[in-house]
Amino acid sequence: MKISVIGSGSWGMALSIYLANQGNTIKVWSFSEDEKNKINQEKKCIFLPNVNLPEGIVCTNSYEEALQGTEIILHVTPSKFVRNTMKAYKEFVKPNQILLMCSKGFEPETNLTLDEVVEQELPNVKYGILSGPSHAEEVAIGVPTALVIASKRQDVNETVCELLKSNLLRMYHTNDVKGVELRRRFEKYYCVLCRSSSSV
Repeated sequence: MKISVIGSGSWGMALSIYLANQGNTIKVWSFSEDEKNKINQEKKCIFLPNVNLPEGIVCTNSYEEALQGTEIILHVTPSKFVRNTMKAYKEFVKPNQILLMCSKGFEPETNLTLDEVVEQELPNVKYGILSGPSHAEEVAIGVPTALVIASKRQDVNETVCELLKSNLLRMYHTNDVKGVELRRRFEKYYCVLCRSSSSV
């Protein structure tokens, strides 16, 4: 498949690496010219320095170029940038594309979960929420793991599961979008508390 990845951080690039290794064509959007050049010319990512990028990954600073002709969009930016980033590229989203929200957390200014931000900014898009348990570094190097896709649409769940599943990645699906969003939200705080308590 042809896939867009909006965001060139560790999770966005880990998913890009995994999907490229499965034979997909990946167009990554990055806000940084330096990151674009490093990905395209050196086949390296600054956030995953020990991993060589496979063929099939191309990076651009243009939303239009990143989204043109792709079937699935993976949105992978920090949660505080989700809305403004989405505003910047939503004019290029086509009705047949699936938006997969891979960012974690919630919108700081409004306290909204990210599925609510998607519904406000792109009310007609077919979308799903991708959740762990997983770590970017492990996915990038092929450590076996599992992911959950949550969507109100069964066709989205089926398409994403078929795209991502392999002998390295087990996929689960649910229509409980809000439950998955809230689990991710409180998991973030739980991890912070665990780190704090372990350092006492």
